[in-house]
Amino acid sequence: MVANDKIISGSSEPHRKNYLFMTFVIAFTDFKIKYDNSILGYFWSLLKPLLMFGTLYLVFSKFIRWEVENYRLYLLLGIILWNFFAEVTLNSMVLLEGKGAILKKINFPRWIIIISSSLTSLLTLLLNLIVFFIFFIFSGADFHISNLLLFVYLIELYIFSVGIAFLLSALYPRFRDIHHIWEVFAQLGFWLTPIIYPITQVPEKYHRWIFLNPAARIIQGSRQALIEGQGSGFLTLKSHLFVIFMAGFLFAVGLSLYNKLSENFAEEL
Repeated sequence: MVANDKIISGSSEPHRKNYLFMTFVIAFTDFKIKYDNSILGYFWSLLKPLLMFGTLYLVFSKFIRWEVENYRLYLLLGIILWNFFAEVTLNSMVLLEGKGAILKKINFPRWIIIISSSLTSLLTLLLNLIVFFIFFIFSGADFHISNLLLFVYLIELYIFSVGIAFLLSALYPRFRDIHHIWEVFAQLGFWLTPIIYPITQVPEKYHRWIFLNPAARIIQGSRQALIEGQGSGFLTLKSHLFVIFMAGFLFAVGLSLYNKLSENFAEEL
């Protein structure tokens, strides 16, 4: 927090050309502070999803067996992508409250807080994907040109996650319970989304409801492109357009609402 104060307090009204620099500095500072007082430091960003993966893999590969190609990769990728979505949406509210003192002292665009928070989570995601590709290589999976679709999926997931983060953060200063409510929804979403189990285990009549969630479509499409090596994969052009529309719509609405309500954040936080 002290570091962030120093970064921003250099000018009461930073020039627009400094906003991007400011966003990145806050993001990296928050990432550093997050693990500053822990013994393992940055390794926790890798260990947490791996510990969760190890536990779930032990249970669902030894006691409940599903016919899924490279189930270890299937499970690990699902956990990594969902954790990113949950972390972006939940941390945005926590960090917004943590920056309350800065908001009362300094005049700067409030969206910087949410974007910098999402970039901190994005850095964790990239580190986790490095671990995933290490597993990928040693699992004997083959690289395909369709693997490059992961970049498209990540962009879609980022825009969708930040859009939700803007919406939640816009309402959070007035309705603090929304953090606890969303935390429950994130947990429910983890189990309702085909992350641990394959979509084939769900009756087909429920598929349409599951895939109303763009995150579920992105996770399923990412698995098919990376693990099964299918270029067209799960997400057809129609599905991609649906995800892009939903992500763009939520981002635009969330940012608009956030900018409108953020004028009173200094008094409400």
